Amino acid sequence: VDALLTLDVKLAEDEAKIAGTVAKLQEQQKLNFSPENAGTLAWLSNFLSRSGSLRAQLQSLKTMPKEDGDFVTQMMKAAAVAFGGGRKGDYPKVGVSSYSSQ
Repeated sequence: VDALLTLDVKLAEDEAKIAGTVAKLQEQQKLNFSPENAGTLAWLSNFLSRSGSLRAQLQSLKTMPKEDGDFVTQMMKAAAVAFGGGRKGDYPKVGVSSYSSQ
């Protein structure tokens, strides 16, 4: 768990640095547009989105009770929740037509 906390802190620090770089590049783009900077901004924004998702998964691991299993089990549950696999029930049902025939 300590390793997860350390990783979360490191990711947060890196996100802050990258967000600062993104702000500087956006300001520079306003003054002097560059296609290269536009690509870099897109890549950095994608990175921020993915690292935010990873941090959310790490947060869900930290809040799981100990009796739910070992680290691998917790990681699989967190990934399932992150990708919508944690739903109870059968909604939406597979194979159901989106319209009714009369």
